[in-house]
Amino acid sequence: MVNVLKRMRHLQPLFAIRHGEGAAILPPPPLPQLTRLSLQYDRQQWNKSTRPARIFHKEHLPRLKYHNPGLPITVEQGPGRLQLTFESADQEALNELESTSLETSSDGEYRATWSPIEAKSQAGSEAPTPSPASSAGSAFTRSVELRLGPHQPGSLWNWFQTATKCEPFPENPEETAQMDRLKEFFAQAEIDRQRVKAGMDAIRKQKEELKKARDAAARMANEE
Repeated sequence: MVNVLKRMRHLQPLFAIRHGEGAAILPPPPLPQLTRLSLQYDRQQWNKSTRPARIFHKEHLPRLKYHNPGLPITVEQGPGRLQLTFESADQEALNELESTSLETSSDGEYRATWSPIEAKSQAGSEAPTPSPASSAGSAFTRSVELRLGPHQPGSLWNWFQTATKCEPFPENPEETAQMDRLKEFFAQAEIDRQRVKAGMDAIRKQKEELKKARDAAARMANEE
């Protein structure tokens, strides 16, 4: 049988990606559909200006992709910006996206630029699978580009939630209870590890002191 601790450690990453900030479900039609997400930032720099984008990339996007596997996501080296492309058969719904997202940027922290609404080109489309909007008839697209700066990490995700109207993944009480048990298990495991280490260190120290005493006794005997 596989060691229980090893099996539980394998479960931990699964729980981490299924729950937490970023674990969200994109809305179904008739709301506008997010058809592409592109994130660019200076991945070689580790400073305040790139921290929000880095956290969004490392923590939020894996959870978002897990719950929305059909969403194309690209992360590239480049100037700090987040680009979202929406598609809908309802032009008014695409219009409302801009006014809704502005509610979170009234302080001037964000600089979001929305493109005009355009009819989707059916012939030259490179979408991997037809979206629900395009299958219903005429489809329209609209994109937004958000310039990234030294924002708070949480505020970037909050802006994304407002712009896309995504909903947090519903908590499963059974999984939540299991995650709590895992946390307790690993917390106790760390306490036990420290206790064992302290015991081993004490034994090692005693052996070193005993060796020193023997060496001292041997030197005294030789001097006589």
